[in-house]
Amino acid sequence: MGIVYEAVDDVLDRPVAIKTINMSGDLAERADHEARFMQEARAAGGLSHPNVITVYDVGREQNVLYMAMELLDGEELRDLLGRGRLPLATAVEIAAQIAEGLAFAHERGIVHRDVKPSNIMVMRGNRAKITDFGIARVRTSEVKTQTGLRLGSPRYMSPEQVLGQPVDARADIFALGVVLYEMLAGVPPFGGDDVQAIMYRVTTFEPPAPSRLNPAVPTMLDLVVARALAKDPARRYPGAEELAADVRASLSAAVKPAGAAAPTPAPVPAAGVDRSAFTQTMPLPAATPVRKLARAWRLRGGSTRMRRCARSPRRPGRGAQSPGKCARAREPRTCDNALGAGHARGCCRSPSRSRPSPRSRSRSADAAGAPRRPRASVDPVALRLPVDRLPPAR
Repeated sequence: MGIVYEAVDDVLDRPVAIKTINMSGDLAERADHEARFMQEARAAGGLSHPNVITVYDVGREQNVLYMAMELLDGEELRDLLGRGRLPLATAVEIAAQIAEGLAFAHERGIVHRDVKPSNIMVMRGNRAKITDFGIARVRTSEVKTQTGLRLGSPRYMSPEQVLGQPVDARADIFALGVVLYEMLAGVPPFGGDDVQAIMYRVTTFEPPAPSRLNPAVPTMLDLVVARALAKDPARRYPGAEELAADVRASLSAAVKPAGAAAPTPAPVPAAGVDRSAFTQTMPLPAATPVRKLARAWRLRGGSTRMRRCARSPRRPGRGAQSPGKCARAREPRTCDNALGAGHARGCCRSPSRSRPSPRSRSRSADAAGAPRRPRASVDPVALRLPVDRLPPAR
């Protein structure tokens, strides 16, 4: 509201900013503008804080009202956001400073009601200051807001402001949460094609967490923003000083000391698992010489199914064959070549048997070079069942 000029104070020889407003309009409008202008002067003039603009003087010259303020050498936060989202440390520092300035104003009964990037000035070293208390509500205000009248910028208004309900300091906390979200994510949380669409989203829409748009945002800062943007004022921060403390704490928790390595999480055993298995080395079972076992069993005339071998592993509940017994003998024997390269003639025979087995004779004949007796051939066709005895097809 009004026009701002840069000037120089002749008495103190310092640069100042002079905000003026022309009162040459309608009589009713002049009265309202003058009352609001003087309210802004009293609101900002009664605050002396590093994060609130300082007012030097206020007066009237004919039809022009003026207010002399400190000249800020910086740029608006709106211009910074126009170039993209801010670094995490910069956004957190600006938000914390604005929260501290609002806390100082709230303690003196002043509610800004129009916190937005264009009303925040950022100087060198990321020093931030709140400006433009034009629609601020003062405890002893002569300007009464009409019931149901909406004052503020729709994109940064709280739900109670949109609905025309009474507001308090928690409306500024909501607006600061919107500004913080925009600094972190690069986009405002509530958008729309027109004012009605924006107001509808302010009252009903839950924006996504800033970390979904900016992975550098820590989870704790997501929680801070979510609490500041709560639709219900009772669920927000009760004061701006708590918001400033949580914002700074979230940045401290996210920044790790230089050279510090992240601790490796210890493995967590599942339920019912022995915890000693995570610290002890479990020995593996020895490999079974499969080829030797198969060859030894074939030389004895047996099948290559390893479960029938004398030294093969048994199923659970059954022990292995003892070394002193042959797999096919009914009586004890004295053969120790179960795992050897072969058997001597008659080594696996029982003591009560004096003649070698037919298999042993055939092996002896093969070793001597004698012709081997042909085996009886079996016609595969003879093994097939007649057609009338086949089971029915399913």
